[in-house]
Amino acid sequence: MQKDVNSKARDEEIVLSHDFITKFKAVVKKLYGYEEYMDFLIVPSLLGKKTLSYLPFMNYTDKKHDQVEDLLELAKGNKYQIRVLDFTYTDFLPDDTVTMRIDIQNRSSDEVFKTSVKRMCRKSIRKSNKNNFTFSYGNSKKDIDDFYTIFSNTMCMHGTPVIDKRFFIYLAEEFEDNIIFCNTYDEKKIIASSCILLDKEIAWAAWGGVDMYYRDKNAGYFADWEIIKLLCDNYKNIKIYDFGRSPFKGGTYNYKIHFGAYPVKIDTISSEKEDIYSKYALASKIWKKLPKSVVDYIGPKLCRYLIDL
Repeated sequence: MQKDVNSKARDEEIVLSHDFITKFKAVVKKLYGYEEYMDFLIVPSLLGKKTLSYLPFMNYTDKKHDQVEDLLELAKGNKYQIRVLDFTYTDFLPDDTVTMRIDIQNRSSDEVFKTSVKRMCRKSIRKSNKNNFTFSYGNSKKDIDDFYTIFSNTMCMHGTPVIDKRFFIYLAEEFEDNIIFCNTYDEKKIIASSCILLDKEIAWAAWGGVDMYYRDKNAGYFADWEIIKLLCDNYKNIKIYDFGRSPFKGGTYNYKIHFGAYPVKIDTISSEKEDIYSKYALASKIWKKLPKSVVDYIGPKLCRYLIDL
C-alpha cells in the first residue's frame, strides 16, 4: 500500500499568514478603492447594497473555520462573506468547494513524481516533454502581459469576468520576490500560464489557464509539472503547493488529484447561503455569448462589484 505522503501536511493545518493578508488587502484597496470596516473590506453591488468581505478575490484567508467568532461579531447586522478552511471536514459532497493541495515539504521533485503523481499523469507529463515546449518564470512586465493573455482568454471561455490587469501589476509591486508568473511557450507563442503567490509555507496557484488548442498536446500537464518541479527544487521553505479552488469531483478536481493533490474544504460563511457554482450559472451562459471586445471592456469594471470571483 502506498504511504499517504500528505498526512503530515494535513495534520499541520497550514493557512495563509496575516502578513500575506495585509499585503493582499492593500492591493485590492488600491485597485478598486474599497473602504475598510474593521477587518473587512466593503464591497458595493450594482444595486447599491454593500457586503463586508473577508476578503475579495481570495479562496481562503488566515482563519480556520473555528476562528471566525470575532469576525462574526464585527459583521453582526450586516451582509457579510468570510472564506476559511475547514481541515476537519471529511464527508465531501459533489460540488463542495475545496482547495487542492500537494505536500512538497522536504521532498525533491523526483520523489513527488514517483510517490505522489499518478501513473497516467506521469505518462501525460512524459508525452508533453516531446513537444519541445519551454517554461519560464518571473514578474517582469512581459511575464505579466503573457500571463494575462492566457488568463483573460480562459476567463472568457468559462463565462467569467476577468479582473483588471492592473491587479497583477499591483500584486507584483506589493509582493516583489514573492510572486511569480509561470509561462509555457510553443516556440514564442504563450500557451499556458499561472500566477503563483508565495507565503511563508504556502505556494498558492491563484489564477491561470491553458490555450484550448494545446490541451490535447498535454500543455497543462507540462506547465503544472514544471511549476511543481520549480517549487520543490528551488523554494525549500515551502511546505504546501496549493493547486487552487475546485468543485469536489468536478473536472479540475479530477485533473489535480492525478498530481497527488488532496482536498481541503473551503467554508464560505455568509449571511446569505449561496452556492457559487450555481449562483452565476445563467449569467455565465450569457457572458460567453458576448463579443470578446465587450467582455474585455466591461469585465474588469464589473469585477469591483462581485464578491465570488
